[in-house]
Amino acid sequence: MRIEEINWLDIGGEEAVLKVVSDTECLVCFSCPCSCDVGDVLAEPLECLDTDNIILCETKDNIIEKMEGEFKYKLRGELKDMQNGIVEVKGFNLHIDEDKIPKDMSNGMCIQFEVSRIDIW
Repeated sequence: MRIEEINWLDIGGEEAVLKVVSDTECLVCFSCPCSCDVGDVLAEPLECLDTDNIILCETKDNIIEKMEGEFKYKLRGELKDMQNGIVEVKGFNLHIDEDKIPKDMSNGMCIQFEVSRIDIW
């Protein structure tokens, strides 16, 4: 995951919208305070806010689907670390609130969920 583009909303307030890319996809993320530069490689998972509608999927196809609203996404990927809320979707490591993950799910399962925004902290 690396930062391809930064659009400053408020330079003094250090608020920015960032385009983050993997090998095949991109996500629009929010950052405040933003201390990133174009080209930076992100090691930490991206933070998913207001995760909702977490469901188990029969299909293993990963998806990134932009929903109505500037930052909303529907995502489908592999639950890598249930205890720490880590999901891998098309080369992106994402953190979701582990308390919201249904207890009948386990590592390696394909899950789908919606987020209101993805942040870089």
